[in-house]
Amino acid sequence: MKALPTRRANALVLALWCALLLTPLLVHLFRPPHEAPLENRTLAPAPGWPRTLDEGSTLPVRTQAWMRDHFGLRGELLEASHRWRHRLFGDFLSADLVPGQAGEVFYNVFGDTAGSSLRVMCGAERIKLPVVGQRVADLLAATRAELPRSYLMIAPDKSRLRPRLLPRWLQVECASGQPPAESLVGRLAQQPEIADRLFYPIDAMRQVDGVDPVYRPWNLHWDFHGAAVAADWLAQGQWGMPRRYEVALEPRETAFDLQGLAPGVEHRDTTLVPVYPDGQVLVCHNDPACFPEFAAEAALLFQVARVRSAWQLPAGQRRPTLVIIGDSFGDNITEPLARYFAEVWYLSMNHLSRLSPEQRRHVRSVVIDQFRPDVLLHVYNEGTVLVDQARYLGLARALLEPVPTQ
Repeated sequence: MKALPTRRANALVLALWCALLLTPLLVHLFRPPHEAPLENRTLAPAPGWPRTLDEGSTLPVRTQAWMRDHFGLRGELLEASHRWRHRLFGDFLSADLVPGQAGEVFYNVFGDTAGSSLRVMCGAERIKLPVVGQRVADLLAATRAELPRSYLMIAPDKSRLRPRLLPRWLQVECASGQPPAESLVGRLAQQPEIADRLFYPIDAMRQVDGVDPVYRPWNLHWDFHGAAVAADWLAQGQWGMPRRYEVALEPRETAFDLQGLAPGVEHRDTTLVPVYPDGQVLVCHNDPACFPEFAAEAALLFQVARVRSAWQLPAGQRRPTLVIIGDSFGDNITEPLARYFAEVWYLSMNHLSRLSPEQRRHVRSVVIDQFRPDVLLHVYNEGTVLVDQARYLGLARALLEPVPTQ
């Protein structure tokens, strides 16, 4: 067989190499960008023309960051990288996800290294409990005068319900640790102004989880069934409230609940979702229309919800009411708790930093001064409380504290 001339071979290789290099550029120039990022983070914005010397000096760095986050075919390459890494090695590119045993996946919430927040929650990595306790106390004190029925529920993390399914290397590190959430709750229960206002339903959830899992193996949040365990324990067992209505549950196949942490990794699970009779219960999720009272702010917060079961009654009879403020675990418990209230609002603190001071004051005015809920409930995953409380609890407190008068 006659060999291909060297010059023609080199030209072919050069053409293929140029095509390989130019394809992302052409895609970047002529294909519209993704409307939503694949990742669970905010991508770098376009740098814009510098207006000051400082902006000019940082232009190369900002341009490089923008190109790194937006070059053509980046999404496809990112998905392929996650997909094949998981298929070949069974783990994830993101440090936020930790593969456990028997197909379990755990959430290393706010973790910059593998398992860091999971080590905090199991007690292998020590934290300053007095500091955390003071921030929790400050949060509850922010609304005590105006809303005496203000509470905080710490949602037990999946890793605390199923420590036996953590990866073996993490079990070894956790073996000698003392989980801090129980210690935190016990410490704060000794303060009269906090006693009976702080809940951590880990015993009730463990009891149910052994029979009917409250977390699905691949999902990082509780579904309706799992959140209902905590909701029933709280509403019936702690507050002595009867249900206003019942709702049927049906199994439904759903995708992995934090796809942005592992784009390209396909996994579906069967969870239970509520089915409401037409027109009896009004449910609104993640839509500015849920809150015409502050639609612009609701659009920025994005994770919002509103459930009404007494909307057809006169305004004076639409009681009791509940406002839930928290992270994404508050979203999942909204509908289970709504069975006990005439109206429930949920506002996520995940994107509270997007609101201007004026917008925050407006939200507070509507929620506290106008709506005036009978109960205010903070709901945070225990990883949020223990690991990232300085940011989350600080933002929530700043939102709720009264606006100083001049």
